[in-house]
Amino acid sequence: MRRALTGVAFSALTLAYASTASAFCRTTTCDPKDPSQGCVLDSELCETTGIPLYWPDACLSFSVNQAGTERRQIDWRVTNELVTQAFRAWTEVDCGGHAPSISLRSRSPVACDAQEFNQRGPNANIWMYRDDEWPYAGSDTTLALTTITYNTRTGEIYDADVEINSAQNQLTTSDTQVAADLLSILTHEAGHFLGLSHTTRRSATMYAEYFPGTTSLRQLSSDDVAGICATYPSGRSARPCNYDPRHGFATECGQVEESGCGCALPGARSRHLDQRGALLGLGLVVGVACAALHRRRGRRRRAAS
Repeated sequence: MRRALTGVAFSALTLAYASTASAFCRTTTCDPKDPSQGCVLDSELCETTGIPLYWPDACLSFSVNQAGTERRQIDWRVTNELVTQAFRAWTEVDCGGHAPSISLRSRSPVACDAQEFNQRGPNANIWMYRDDEWPYAGSDTTLALTTITYNTRTGEIYDADVEINSAQNQLTTSDTQVAADLLSILTHEAGHFLGLSHTTRRSATMYAEYFPGTTSLRQLSSDDVAGICATYPSGRSARPCNYDPRHGFATECGQVEESGCGCALPGARSRHLDQRGALLGLGLVVGVACAALHRRRGRRRRAAS
């Protein structure tokens, strides 16, 4: 029996620094703004309750929508190359003599441009632009939003879709004359795609804010490396490699009935805001988590390297 979950959780991140060597955070099944779940945050504002999210298989695919962004003159081929580069930043790190136990392959382009998860049919993990408008109210500083569908009992990720706010942001792809650096944005969102949450470490790719004109999020910090290595340790999965999404691959949007959702972001009250919510679910099995990267307002600042 299907049951809709209507709570939306907000987590305001502050610039806190602790003495620990690493402060990466993983997205979990616990919503810290829902008192009934009894979530606990540590000194780095990481969730310490709930089950950490992760992809159970060692092989994944992603797909870029075929339209690209006409508004910013970036086609799907360029986007696909940049998303591939963003994932490589995460999957080719050194985890003590081995790489993280996860690899990704492109299955681009796809016709579907909707954030959805089909529980009864094939899917695609889609990266798409929003050219005409950003459909989430109260979030004019949002650069991109990643929505993850997961099993609330195990933390296994079933699907991830990334929406890029090309309607309100001047996206650039070069190393010079940088406005909102697309590769920096994609690298941050790839971290969310893989199950990492925001960190309070300003030097990290998973820091919640982007400083316009900078490209520093392209390179992972030691904090980011520790996070991806902890999430996907060596020898984690013995399953045969299969790059198909859950229930198979589809280039067209599915006939989804109440099984997927676009995450509404009402009233972004802070620039240090990470929106996460379980909006729709099937019983207590499937939840949805959302994480957004925000543009820093005001004059340009260079992020610490």
